[in-house]
Amino acid sequence: MAPTTPIRVSRVATTSDDDRADVLAASLRALGLTPVACPVLIETPPADPTMLAEAARSLDGRAWVIVASVRAVRALTAARGRPWPAGVRTAAVGPATAQALRDAGVTTPVLTAPTAGAEALWDALSGLSWRGCDALVPTTPGGRTLLADRLRAAGAAVDEVEAYRMEPRPGLAIARDWTAAAPDAVVLASAGAAGALVAAIGAQALGAVRVVAIGATTAAALAAAGVRCESPAQASFEAAARLLSAPAVPTV
Repeated sequence: MAPTTPIRVSRVATTSDDDRADVLAASLRALGLTPVACPVLIETPPADPTMLAEAARSLDGRAWVIVASVRAVRALTAARGRPWPAGVRTAAVGPATAQALRDAGVTTPVLTAPTAGAEALWDALSGLSWRGCDALVPTTPGGRTLLADRLRAAGAAVDEVEAYRMEPRPGLAIARDWTAAAPDAVVLASAGAAGALVAAIGAQALGAVRVVAIGATTAAALAAAGVRCESPAQASFEAAARLLSAPAVPTV
């Protein structure tokens, strides 16, 4: 059997069009890699904006609001039309989301986890008493339900509200940007993004680059499409960048 040569990457496609792309890009640059943009999904309003508006008006009376993205904070803030109540208790997946809450007017400490990801946040939340406590959890279709599920299992009364939707860009636009980016690796952070990229450029094209999936749901979607991928031990962009900074040994 011929010896294998470790695969090193230089250009890494970022597929988000929001702050997360900035976090990933900064992490890649810090490790000597070059981020190249290929947005796959775009944000659209929720299917029922009135439900979001009602939820936004209810923030003053909520015991907890638990958010998983900057987009969710922005959507609730825009629907509310005024700053968040200062005393509402909040929890956030990641420091960027926590900062978005503070920017929206939250002055009480925002509960976060030492590391990124819904699992890590639940570890931080699980020590609290949730029996009979009400919590608002903004969602997006296809997003993970881990936090809402765990809160309900712990006895909380959870209200989920659709804050926004992520819809695929036109396939031709995605394919054009992929060709222009000429990446030798890509990071995907949702099953929706994985599906849209596969539909636009094909599984064979993804087979020619290193593919990093953040989260088990994303990895499962890629596997179902026949795309081999790697997953960092920690579900974060920083961990994905570290994984790509190390050369991979190809399988034969």
